[in-house]
Amino acid sequence: MTLVDIHSEPFRRDGNISAEGASKLLGRPSLTPLELLLRETLQNSWDASIGAKNDVPSFNIRVRNLNEIEKLKFQSFFSELPPKEANESVNKGLEEFFNKPNQVVLEICDFGTRGLGGPFSASESLSDSESNDFVNFVKNIGSPRDIQLGGGTYGFGKSSLFKMSKCNTVLIETLTKNKNKNQNRMIGYALGSEFSSKGKRFTGRHWWGIKSDSLEDPNSVDPLIDDDAKNYAKEMGLMTRHNSTRSGTSLVILDPNLEDLEVNNDENQISLIRPEDNDLLCKKLMIRIQEILLWHAWPKFTPREDDKVPMKCTISIFEKTQKLPDPRYLSPFNLLTNSLNKARKKEEEIFSQRPKKLLGYVGVQKFSYELETDQRFRKLLGDESLIPDKLSHFALLRPAELVVKYINRTLEEGQPQWGGVFICNNEPDIEQSFAKSEPPSHDDWNPQSLENNYQRTYVNQALTKIKEKIKILSGINSSGNQEDEDSLNEGDSLAKLAGDLGRSLIGKGFGGSDGSKEIKQTSGSGTTKVKFSRLTKPVALGTKLVDEKLVADFSMQLASKKDNMIDINLKSFVKTDEGKEFFAPNGKSPKIIKVLVDNKEQFLEEDKLTFKPDTDNSDIRVSVEIPDYVAVYLNAELLNNE
Repeated sequence: MTLVDIHSEPFRRDGNISAEGASKLLGRPSLTPLELLLRETLQNSWDASIGAKNDVPSFNIRVRNLNEIEKLKFQSFFSELPPKEANESVNKGLEEFFNKPNQVVLEICDFGTRGLGGPFSASESLSDSESNDFVNFVKNIGSPRDIQLGGGTYGFGKSSLFKMSKCNTVLIETLTKNKNKNQNRMIGYALGSEFSSKGKRFTGRHWWGIKSDSLEDPNSVDPLIDDDAKNYAKEMGLMTRHNSTRSGTSLVILDPNLEDLEVNNDENQISLIRPEDNDLLCKKLMIRIQEILLWHAWPKFTPREDDKVPMKCTISIFEKTQKLPDPRYLSPFNLLTNSLNKARKKEEEIFSQRPKKLLGYVGVQKFSYELETDQRFRKLLGDESLIPDKLSHFALLRPAELVVKYINRTLEEGQPQWGGVFICNNEPDIEQSFAKSEPPSHDDWNPQSLENNYQRTYVNQALTKIKEKIKILSGINSSGNQEDEDSLNEGDSLAKLAGDLGRSLIGKGFGGSDGSKEIKQTSGSGTTKVKFSRLTKPVALGTKLVDEKLVADFSMQLASKKDNMIDINLKSFVKTDEGKEFFAPNGKSPKIIKVLVDNKEQFLEEDKLTFKPDTDNSDIRVSVEIPDYVAVYLNAELLNNE
């Protein structure tokens, strides 16, 4: 049996990125870990299928228990652990994983793709015919994409793999071409935490493979290849890759963090010792994976004009296997698939004006009668389901036809449902403009992030014209009413959340008692003077991210005599349908974290703000930390009016 060694990456003299830094490259996307994982891996699979000989790539997901033979083979592969000084999640996580009564793994596997080819070393130059897929996926971080019209850009999404593993460890197996011959490869990869050992600093990145014969770095490891890789894969229970038609990549996530399994039932905590014995849990996880793939990638499973589906998908949950439903026959997805077909036919074009450029194609579908939504998702997932009960969503796509985001508008009672699709033009300078505007999680178009003026203009004008379409679909007069603009919900990106969520989280229509007695007296000259102090109601300014925490800002205006002692009682609440609550669902209260009076920081004592204003008119700003994704508002009461 081939001996598998571990290589823990030391920091180079010139420095390199730590494992923790690598794992944070996605930022703070609003998607759940499972959503992010499936989005990113499917996108990678699609990109790897471009140019492959097979017409239709397949994307397969398996959640399974390891049998005793498979467990022993995994244990053998990961028998050597990082240095004891690491004392990190990888060491402890792997030990805990193999000591559990059963070992659950999540396997994501594609076929009909080109696999992870190219050299093993990141420093090795490429021939004209070689790809650098293996190095870019397994070794490098942040390499630019080399796939024209692919869905991905910089490959940061692979960090989602490790976030899904309780031991931050993934097994990578692939069948690819190497010098025109089939080659099986297998390597283990983990992201832990940086540490020191024997006078050296280590990044926290670890790989399991065979000792490299590299003179440049003799301590590094290369993947197991050919028969060694195939034998391990067979005994580990991986899906077989015996010929070129089975080329592709398998990613095995050890001890997956499946939040959809770890829930409470009506009586007590469900045991995960044998989750496959719980039929309800298996059904819930199956339907959850289905809806994630449909909501984020339904175009990939919608047949084209030739009736060929771009991508096939199979899901297996503890030996129970299902194919993904056809979105054409699934309400409300049929509104989106009809819109997609129109956009694919290029029936309606969108142009920028200065410069005059074709930005992309639009398709819309509207239903004037009540459309009943397929309830299979809500039946098991309830309000946690991604699939809306009523559809009023515009899907934004690049030519790869993966959903970047949705822009939607809440429907009023009696309004017809509708669906819309925009596909940007595949002309390189246009497509790249939209690609470059995406964050690493690929879930938004942010024109402000673009330095090139033309590129920024293309994305801005496309989004403006799409919003105009949405107004028409919703029966809104497109007069530029700001309230209409505010009612458009822009997707699921946390980048947008920080800037645009504002009123929905802070609470609309709530202020607070102003505590004023608006008593005025008129002087002989006719000038009106304020006799008492006055405080306006708090106005919500919006939300922002501060140290990875969501914060709501409020503004108030104080009119008072200069140097008067002012006392204001400030209290923040959670907004509910019944009124107000002190606590959010997670048991925490909103907390006032900063108060500014004319840009000077003040301090609260038991919810009371006491100060002497420097002017007769003061600007008061209050920042409130939001404990959960809830609406909050601020109550401000002026205690003295002298």
